[in-house]
Parts: sequence; C-alpha cells; structure tokens
Amino acid sequence: MKHTKFLSMLVFVLVAVLLNPSPAMAKAQRTTFTGTSSFGETLDAGAWTFLPSGNVLARGIVEVYHDVNTDPRVTGEETIVSNGNFRPAPSSEIGLAGHLWGTFHVVNEGGTWDGTFTSEITEDGEYFYRGVAHGSGGYEGLVGHWEAYRNGHFGPFTLSGWILEP
Repeated sequence: MKHTKFLSMLVFVLVAVLLNPSPAMAKAQRTTFTGTSSFGETLDAGAWTFLPSGNVLARGIVEVYHDVNTDPRVTGEETIVSNGNFRPAPSSEIGLAGHLWGTFHVVNEGGTWDGTFTSEITEDGEYFYRGVAHGSGGYEGLVGHWEAYRNGHFGPFTLSGWILEP
C-alpha cells in the first residue's frame, strides 16, 4: 500500500513539474514565419542499398536548398544531410515512400542555424518535414522550429515555423 501511494505521489509531482512552464519559456517571445524552400543541387547522392524485398536504404545524401522566408533570420542557404528507409510505392512519382531523418544547417549574413529533422514521404508522394535548430552567431540563444510540406517530388517546399527568443 505504501509503495502504491509513493508511486502515485511521484507521478503527480512529475506531471505537475512537466506541465509548469519554466520561467525562461514563459517569457520567451515567439515569432512565426512562412516561406519556401527550393532545391539547389545535390552535393553527394549518398550510399543506396537496394534490398531483395524491394525496400531501399539511403545514407548520407547531401543537398542544398535556398530558403526564402518572411523572417530574414531564417532565409538563406540550407544544407541538408539526410538518411532514409524506403519501401516500394508505385503511385508515388519516385516509386518510393518512407521516412527520412538527418541534420540541416542554414546560413545567412546574420548567423547560422544547426538542427535535426524527421520527414515522411507518403504513398501518394506527399512530403512532411519537421525540424528544430539552435542559432549561433547573431542568432545565439534562439531556437527555431521548421515545418515543410510538398505535394509531389518536384517544386518548392512550403515552409512555416517559429523562432523562440528567450
């Protein structure tokens, strides 16, 4: 009985702590942005493994994109290093669907952003992307959140997100 009370109290305290915003986050200013990300070039096609099952593994793909956003702090050249696990998807333009993950680096005259992302390509060829980055240089101390969407394999991504300023 004492063990159950202790666990219940511990869970209650943990939930209370997690739901209570930290003073830094409570005062943080959130600035939203929207924009586009257009493909520039592939610097490294990476290593691709084609499995007998039809699945495909890709590692170390390096691509450059040009981001134009309503907030100039997140406008600039973006280098993405991605990895993916794909499955056959005959209805997709590229014939594959699956998950990607990796890192991204955005640079402009004011500073840089370095972050990680996860992404999905659906059976219908839709791309969904989410990333979080920390600023450096003129953006030191800032945290950026990116979301991107594209329907189909070609054309620019539609971007949206926000920057948190402590």
